Amino acid sequence: MKRKIGSLCIAAVAATAYAWPAHAQTSPVSIPEKDFGPVWTGFYVGAAFGAGGMVNRLNSGGAGVASSFDGGGASGVLGSIYGGVDYQITQRGVLGLMAELSYGGGQGGVNAQTPGAVAGVNQYAGLGWAVLARTGFLASPTTLLYLTGGYTGLVINTSSYASGFGATANFSGSSTVNGWTVGPGFETMLADNLSAKLEYRYSQYGTANVPGTAIAMQPSTHAVRAGLTYRFGGLGVVSSANSLGSARQAMTNWTGVYGGVAAGGGMGFGSVRATATPGTFANFDNGGQGLIGGFFGGADWQFAPQALVGILADFSWMRLRSTTNINSPVGNAYGTLEANRQWSVMGRVGWLPMPSTLIYAAGGYSQLNVQGTASFTTPGATGYLQNDNTFSGFTVAPGIETVVTGGWTTRLEYRFSQFEQKDVLPGLSMQPSNHTIRAGLSYKFGIGGSTLVARAEE
Repeated sequence: MKRKIGSLCIAAVAATAYAWPAHAQTSPVSIPEKDFGPVWTGFYVGAAFGAGGMVNRLNSGGAGVASSFDGGGASGVLGSIYGGVDYQITQRGVLGLMAELSYGGGQGGVNAQTPGAVAGVNQYAGLGWAVLARTGFLASPTTLLYLTGGYTGLVINTSSYASGFGATANFSGSSTVNGWTVGPGFETMLADNLSAKLEYRYSQYGTANVPGTAIAMQPSTHAVRAGLTYRFGGLGVVSSANSLGSARQAMTNWTGVYGGVAAGGGMGFGSVRATATPGTFANFDNGGQGLIGGFFGGADWQFAPQALVGILADFSWMRLRSTTNINSPVGNAYGTLEANRQWSVMGRVGWLPMPSTLIYAAGGYSQLNVQGTASFTTPGATGYLQNDNTFSGFTVAPGIETVVTGGWTTRLEYRFSQFEQKDVLPGLSMQPSNHTIRAGLSYKFGIGGSTLVARAEE
């Protein structure tokens, strides 16, 4: 039934598109190589704001008992400042270096209460830094598709508390972890010397002990940043103004029907609450990570030279999974929690800073399937349990899309989805959410908009 509903939503997009007035097919886009001037060469500084999260892999052992938990979750917002230099080595190729300082990025924990006692442990990501290299390809003179990676460091703060039976205890500490980071990005010129970017990065850090304990942690983070950059030029280039002139004249028709495929990754979170008896409960922030793949379709209407509206539907297979494994002399236990399917129906509105590049925001209804499994083995028995639940909610999605050639476009889209809270088992409730990134390739078939383009060129 859930698959049938998702299919009907995709079909609704196609039906709406065919009902659109059909006048002309989208005009192919061909940008002369001479227009790819040295727009991107020079120094720059900028600031960014974004969101993301952290998944912690925790390992402990002692007295014949070993446990591992890959699913301590934390999510939140972050801000950063950065500076760097790019050099346009060919008409379409760019190399660069960048340094960045950031703060924030995720908070989560576990807390429990019984009559007369309460305890909890919380973690949050604080100061972070990175030194990065990047290599990019110019889809158009004004839009850069790039891959970045390098060294990164992060401070993780931990605090714990406990009180009950007349006693109180508190502890706080921090750990510095170092690692590597990598991710894709889109950057587009808004005006002379001013550009905007959307960038996703996955970071993997080394192992450190949770302060005050013998528990080893190995964190990883997923983060997306929307940045605004000012370019000074330099390295023999005075300004990007002259190089951008011809690019602004190449009109592009965005009206039409499109379909495409997408792939990416991200983090799934679950705010879990277990209630045993009145006054006795535990809250836990679970986190999982993994890859995503799927397809999408939609239709746009470019109602002004620099603006459009549209509808979009998509379906994604995902594996945002957390795992728990416990081994002891009296038996073993293993459990997983996995967000495995999601579909959405959204509206979107976009602005064209340059004719071939779209900055957009989308949002709408979404549905997620979450599967939980548990198994155990003891000297005298074994057991297995599987539970599937569907959650309804909303999703919001900023992104950047650019024309590559003809009717082909590519996009980078960040997605935050929040779902309802519901009981999944007696005494156990859950409210999932996820942060994901999708890189997509689509073909726009085109069914109109030629009149608008003609007016814009006059």
